Amino acid sequence: MDIRELRSFVLLAGQLNFGKASRLLNLSQPALTKQIRRMEEDLGGRLFVRGKQGTALSPLGTQFLREAKTTLQSFDELVDRGQRLATGEAGQLNLGFGFHTFELVPRLIVKLREMAPEIDVSLKDMSTAEQLAALASGKLDLGFVRLPVSKDLKTLPAVTDRLALVSSSLSSLPANLKLADCRNEPFVAISEERSPGFRTHMLQLCAKHGFQPRVIQQVPEFMTAIALVRAGLGVAIIPESFWSARFEGMRLHRLKDKEAAWSVSAAWNAGDTNPALLRFLTLLREDLKRQK
Repeated sequence: MDIRELRSFVLLAGQLNFGKASRLLNLSQPALTKQIRRMEEDLGGRLFVRGKQGTALSPLGTQFLREAKTTLQSFDELVDRGQRLATGEAGQLNLGFGFHTFELVPRLIVKLREMAPEIDVSLKDMSTAEQLAALASGKLDLGFVRLPVSKDLKTLPAVTDRLALVSSSLSSLPANLKLADCRNEPFVAISEERSPGFRTHMLQLCAKHGFQPRVIQQVPEFMTAIALVRAGLGVAIIPESFWSARFEGMRLHRLKDKEAAWSVSAAWNAGDTNPALLRFLTLLREDLKRQK
């Protein structure tokens, strides 16, 4: 028994006329009769009875009709769901992101929800190293990571960022503080476990100015670093994109070094054909084009 035979049975049960049902199904009447007989052989009982007053459902046919309608409805819903999965109107999308894209990613998710509300989006705040590992294991469909990355990944430049120095407004440090002035200052730094790429970048920039920062406190989040600096523990280097004028009692010192800048790109596995991912990438490209 297949789904076409089941459809023929339900339509015939509604018409109770082989000739009319066969025309609606675009089948010959003998072909429809063969379909019904095959079903009856599979079930082991008659679905219809024919008498002087025409065709009628048998007791088995009456009971089987209820189940057949439910099965057809479920099948049609399954086909519809599959079609929406194939076009990226529904599905699962696992995204990784970091502090660099706190504005970009939420903006895209809102648009994606409006366009395809049946896509289930999982968002994970992760470092570049964590995202790359998750992409390699298939746990992420797309991440926003520091370059460079493996050649196995496709990338799309998304945002640029820069290292910036922050100090407390209450400190005796000058308003025009430069990184080279901080060789003897205590540093609050993001931990290597949380963001190894950022930590390495910070150390390299300090080395350019001839010193290694005296890190007296490691933290897992930049907000914690800012709070400690504001309390007077020392200075910190943060992403400029993380800075907010709402951080009272704090000063931002922009670093003009060319080496202070870095790029963040969307990255995904070259062979990933997830339709939900392709739809998200379309939105991302459109958004980036508008921002230019």
